Amino acid sequence: MCSIIAANRQRELDLAFLENRDKPKELFVGNDIRKIGRVVVIYDYRANGIACGYSLDHGVAGGVANILGYAGAKSRGVLLLNALSNGKSAREAARIVTKEVRGGHYGSATYLMCDEKSIVSIESFGKKIHESGHGRKLVITTNHFHDLKEGKRSENSVLREKYIQRLDEISEQSILKLATRHKDPAICRHGRTLASFAVFKKRDESPKILYSITEPCKGYKEFVA
Repeated sequence: MCSIIAANRQRELDLAFLENRDKPKELFVGNDIRKIGRVVVIYDYRANGIACGYSLDHGVAGGVANILGYAGAKSRGVLLLNALSNGKSAREAARIVTKEVRGGHYGSATYLMCDEKSIVSIESFGKKIHESGHGRKLVITTNHFHDLKEGKRSENSVLREKYIQRLDEISEQSILKLATRHKDPAICRHGRTLASFAVFKKRDESPKILYSITEPCKGYKEFVA
């Protein structure tokens, strides 16, 4: 289970991205933060792939939220790493994902890509795909589809997303405060939240990458690339 926020063209920030990664239904082995090539990622040991990441060269942030309902043999996390490593924009990274998932070999999921100009989401269930090139400056996703009718839709996922949509200010402080929320619906879910990853980019400044390899309420560290 995951909660993902992607924003750009905001008053204070050209780009903001957050993913709180919750314990997956599959067997969980462990995760950490690392740099693979030029992409800073939350790495998943079991999948040999990533939950989310940020391309230092291309300024693209991306994450994947698993949706229950369709099992695939290939790793969504490996695909996401490939997209962030090779996509020179959010739209190009999204095209890499869309082309690959058409074969129906990946488990159902929503992929969310964001750079300073565009936010693109791809919903994938078997060979069914829905891609949205959002004109909006803020996109939020949890663990259910918005456009595809397939996939399981848990009440908790819906409640989390509805609460996050109440976010009326996009700033580093407001997003990190939201990431550590414990009240129902909890975003920081003790015993479930395994990691949190955030990127904040102000105009003409280097990106600030923050992470927590535990519940985010226990504090973030800055990743120095």
